Amino acid sequence: MSDLALKHVCKTFDHEHYAVKDFTLDIPDQEFVIFVGPSGCGKSTTLRMIAGLEEIGSGELWIGDELCNYVEPKDRDLSMVFQNYALYPNMTVYENLAFSLKVRKVSKEEIDRKVHETAKLLDIEHLLDRRPKALSGGQKQRVAIGSAIMRKPKAFLMDEPLSNLDAKLRAQMRVELSRLHKELKTTMIYVTHDQTEAMTLGTRIVVMKEGLIQQADTPERIYSYPVNRFVAGFIGSPAMNFFAGMVSEENGSIYIDFDQHFHLRVTGENEKVLKENYRGKMVTFGIRPEDLYEEKAAKERKICKEEYKMEALVEVREMLGAEAILHLKRASGSFAARISSEAPLKAKEMAILYADMEKAHFFDCFTEENILCKQNQEQKRNEE
Repeated sequence: MSDLALKHVCKTFDHEHYAVKDFTLDIPDQEFVIFVGPSGCGKSTTLRMIAGLEEIGSGELWIGDELCNYVEPKDRDLSMVFQNYALYPNMTVYENLAFSLKVRKVSKEEIDRKVHETAKLLDIEHLLDRRPKALSGGQKQRVAIGSAIMRKPKAFLMDEPLSNLDAKLRAQMRVELSRLHKELKTTMIYVTHDQTEAMTLGTRIVVMKEGLIQQADTPERIYSYPVNRFVAGFIGSPAMNFFAGMVSEENGSIYIDFDQHFHLRVTGENEKVLKENYRGKMVTFGIRPEDLYEEKAAKERKICKEEYKMEALVEVREMLGAEAILHLKRASGSFAARISSEAPLKAKEMAILYADMEKAHFFDCFTEENILCKQNQEQKRNEE
């Protein structure tokens, strides 16, 4: 096992537009890192450069103490799991699992032991005599992962391995991958555009946009402290609600005013930052759908107050079992709220909701940076 590091890595395909730009990241041994972002953000290109399937334009790739820019893929001791499984159709599951060891001329006894050991780990022992065409999508993916495990590489690279599976199988395989990471105690680098996979699997998430790292942090911090509007809007389902508003002061308190009649009091650390730097200025106010509460829930949280109130027309109510998503209409657009399905709020009715302003986010209208995160970073730099 080894640490892995990318230092100022860049990649262009047409000498003008960067697929990956100034990508710098240290990946300690045994970490489960997720590269996430929209299509075309450079996440798969970065993974392929690590694997050696794409040349690095500039910058350095280190695996352990070795500079690997020009090391052949087969000599990097990495295993890659692809979206399309990449199994040999004419071989049985046993033969697919054994292939990499057979090529390396490992003894038959050792191969047999490792095949059964890996098959047991993945619960595919009963499939060893079958060929890939006789397997389901989930079974094929387990075999593909098993083939990668057999070599005991320095790191596993996974390029959207669950995207071909249905929703139920994806949920099952997420649990399996998380369990495997804990049991194998190895480094995993995983690419996905699905932020649910990113949040549930990774020990650290790298959010990318247009070839640049936007934020690299734990799932908890990415969710609670997004550094800019893009990260805030990309992570979370439904996406965070955004409102352009004016910061005002009233009787010593700070408020955010938007959509003509919304007048919400700002609380917590945000109040101090806005009071010092943004009074009388426009900002972008962000609140997650799950941080908006109907009356009963708001009373339980002690936020059922006029200064946190938002009233809007329910256009659509989506039933999700224990929860419901309300799509609400406002003066200049729409927003969403995730509430208990027991709440008596229906489509075509006016809904009164209360915002948990302790969970609110504020972004600079020009830089799109999270105002509070920016302030905290500046304070940290000044202390250093």
